[in-house]
Amino acid sequence: ARLMSTTTFVARKALIMKGMQAAITARTKVGVDLKGPTCIYSLSDAHGVTVRFNNINMEGMYDREPKPRIHLSALRPLVRRTFTCAHELGHHVFGHGSTIDELKDDQALDDHQQPNEVLANAFAAVVLVPTLGLREAFTRRSIDPNQASATDIYAVACNFGVGYSTLVNHLSYTVEMLSPVRRAVLARSSPGSIRAELLEGNTPE
Repeated sequence: ARLMSTTTFVARKALIMKGMQAAITARTKVGVDLKGPTCIYSLSDAHGVTVRFNNINMEGMYDREPKPRIHLSALRPLVRRTFTCAHELGHHVFGHGSTIDELKDDQALDDHQQPNEVLANAFAAVVLVPTLGLREAFTRRSIDPNQASATDIYAVACNFGVGYSTLVNHLSYTVEMLSPVRRAVLARSSPGSIRAELLEGNTPE
């Protein structure tokens, strides 16, 4: 069982590295730098993929034929749509067939996740939050990710237009800049709890 677990870990790591490299290539290929935030919809268009927003009860869908298209749920929060679009663009870049995805924030913990999904998730995380830009964001704030507060992490997430939990998982599993212990602590917070702390209470405004 331990050997199988190690083999799975190594294979997963290789997939993540492949997804990261493809994300870097996808940005540079269309002239997007490797530091700043990017508009995923413009990036998709630059790669010849049309993005459509629909009232559908799912995260997203990638249609390869007859023309590459990404369908996103207009019902989902903005940051979820952004990540889902990046995930579906990953399927396109890797030449995967048409897919329907129901994404979850805890996918990084799923040992049974399909290789194509690992690739697409790693691609999405890095194409939205490139490692150079991420390191610069923390350096500019004079913050070590492992010493960062939930509010610090949320500020960086907003800088790149991604969700709080997405960035926490990205820091932990993809770029490995966050220890498992610190990840567990940060995972207890949410945008709602951070907002309440900043405003010193819950308010509808």
